[in-house]
Amino acid sequence: MANEASQSLSLKVLVDEEKNRVVFAESDNDFVDVLFSFMTMPVGNIIRLTHEQASKWESGCLNNLYESIENLEVKHLQSVQCKDMLLHPRSAAEIYCRNLKLDFVNCTTNGYYACGALKCTFHPYQTACCRCGRCINDQMVKLGNPLSVPPVGGIFVKPTSRFMITDDFQVLPLSTMTCLTLLTELGAEDGTTIKERCINLGKDEVLKLINCSLTSMAPFSETVFKSPIISKTSSAIRRGECSPRSTNQSERAMKSTKRDAKITLKLIINKSTNRALYVEAREDFVDLISSFLTIPLGYVFKEFPCLSLRGCLANVHKSIQDLDVEFLKSEEMKATLVNPKLAPGLGYNKRQFIPIEEALDPSWSTVSSLFRMDYYYHPGVAITGERFMKGPSMFMVTDNLTITPLSPISGFSLINKLNIPIRDIVEQEVTIGEEEALRLLEAALVSKCVLTDAFILKEAKEEQ
Repeated sequence: MANEASQSLSLKVLVDEEKNRVVFAESDNDFVDVLFSFMTMPVGNIIRLTHEQASKWESGCLNNLYESIENLEVKHLQSVQCKDMLLHPRSAAEIYCRNLKLDFVNCTTNGYYACGALKCTFHPYQTACCRCGRCINDQMVKLGNPLSVPPVGGIFVKPTSRFMITDDFQVLPLSTMTCLTLLTELGAEDGTTIKERCINLGKDEVLKLINCSLTSMAPFSETVFKSPIISKTSSAIRRGECSPRSTNQSERAMKSTKRDAKITLKLIINKSTNRALYVEAREDFVDLISSFLTIPLGYVFKEFPCLSLRGCLANVHKSIQDLDVEFLKSEEMKATLVNPKLAPGLGYNKRQFIPIEEALDPSWSTVSSLFRMDYYYHPGVAITGERFMKGPSMFMVTDNLTITPLSPISGFSLINKLNIPIRDIVEQEVTIGEEEALRLLEAALVSKCVLTDAFILKEAKEEQ
């Protein structure tokens, strides 16, 4: 790994000092590689990193979901490893991201598991079976320092590429006319207030910048001038209505006999306000919503291109889509960013409901060409790969995705706390398939009333 002293990036930034706004930043491939890598990062890791910054992902209810898993006793999960898989989910592009100038992977384990044929493939989790058919044994491979930076340089973009990054995180090839257009849009045609600055970014500064991009349309300005810029975007989805999803959704859906599987749960509703209070659900529903933490951020933007998240991080995904492949290392790298997959072993039952693929295990030849490796014995119990939660179990999941073991007393206390008459409480059975699962995922990202928005208001609109 790169040492701490070398883990910093320099950017040239053009600023309008009169308006305290950044016009754009100019960068080489190093910063853009780091920025693009966040598209491959699972949502759970974004939440964990923002927590470490003493801040929270403000949109939706994913913070509640993450904290519920943190607080859930291990006895409710298949194993301690399953809990770690949800709180520290690994990325399918991890072996490439370890070579970034700023390494955000180093906070997780360096270990991979090997199957019986040591030079076959490596597995991020000790799942029961390798794709070659052999059992995963107790041989663990620990990745050491990179052998070298890849000979041709760069991770996702070519080493000779340079870019302009606008204040709202659009990544564009260098262009004089684009620069002049941005100045015009800012109302700074005479250029008397425009100055050039150089800024240095380490891990903490990049995390602050990413955190700002989750809530602001001007993360560079807020970081450089340390003053909030009022955002013109809203974080709320339209009540009872999901955003349009990708037009090729049906083409991408995986063909599997398991797609017909359903989850049933009991929805407890306040009849007079037509709002969900909580659901009584088995472990399969908690498996589903917990798996949202393992989904890469880029998949969210691909599946929901019109999602009204606060902030401008979606512009990074759109920039990658629009960027000519001549600036990127390859078509495969572009696909890794635009359509990221789950890390091997994270598929679990979510494959029945969320149409996202699981990546193949990295091969021995790929990993050995990038890293020094140490082999050692690591006894442990293989994870079965069927679910995260232990069953049979019953859970209570509130409208804002707080998960606790089911307790009728806790349910009654909630009803009492909200001053809802008992006669105003009704129960409704809900069945979940792929469409409902995707609707839940979308609501979890942007709504504070996930169950109400995903089920009640959507159904009311359909009846109308």
